[in-house]
Amino acid sequence: MLRYAARRVLSTATARAVEGSSSTAEYDLRSGLNAEEPIVPNPYLCLFPAPKVVVPNFDLTRRVGTLVSQSIYQLFYEKAYNLERFIHAANEGTSVIGECIANEEWSRMSVVASTDLIERVKIARRRCTVEQLDMLRFHPNDAILSFLHSSFISARNFMTKDETGVLCIYFTIASFIRKSDSVPYEATVTQLLNNYKNDIIVSNVTFARNLSPLGQWKATAVNFFCLDEGGVRQ
Repeated sequence: MLRYAARRVLSTATARAVEGSSSTAEYDLRSGLNAEEPIVPNPYLCLFPAPKVVVPNFDLTRRVGTLVSQSIYQLFYEKAYNLERFIHAANEGTSVIGECIANEEWSRMSVVASTDLIERVKIARRRCTVEQLDMLRFHPNDAILSFLHSSFISARNFMTKDETGVLCIYFTIASFIRKSDSVPYEATVTQLLNNYKNDIIVSNVTFARNLSPLGQWKATAVNFFCLDEGGVRQ
């Protein structure tokens, strides 16, 4: 999955908060839309109302929890785990998810996403215009800047939603995806949020894996949204 050139991974430990950007308060990444609500087209790309994470979170509790869960995962389950490689692979999965949503390829999406997520995406997709759906077709190389928002270990089985005692680990990745070649690969967060905000979209994707027994990585939550003034709020 790592056949393309490595893109930049933003460290949550060294990144600076960006003035004027939205906060990174905790949100349920499974939030969705009601199937019975009247369909009103989105004025801009926004698959779900929330979450909309665009900058790293500096909450100490979250950062410690993220470090601990990664350490446990590497020590007991995947000794070759590396955050940068994981994010690169996650962006490839995000590219597949975006394409599947745009093309309504639900069987293909089921390989990389949970059934629950697919059902919620089917509803959310109805609010997107043809132009907005076209934005979801992108190459993994276009995810030019990414960071790990959070990771944690839970006893909740993401496949069944039951408290079964099956351990699962969750990683939430935020990525800036360029829509135009005019956006340089070396653009900073500040530049992306200001100078190039009309030429990028942002993805927030949560990938989960059963640890006991060891299972396949699958996306359990996803959001794609634009950075125009109406599109970014948490």
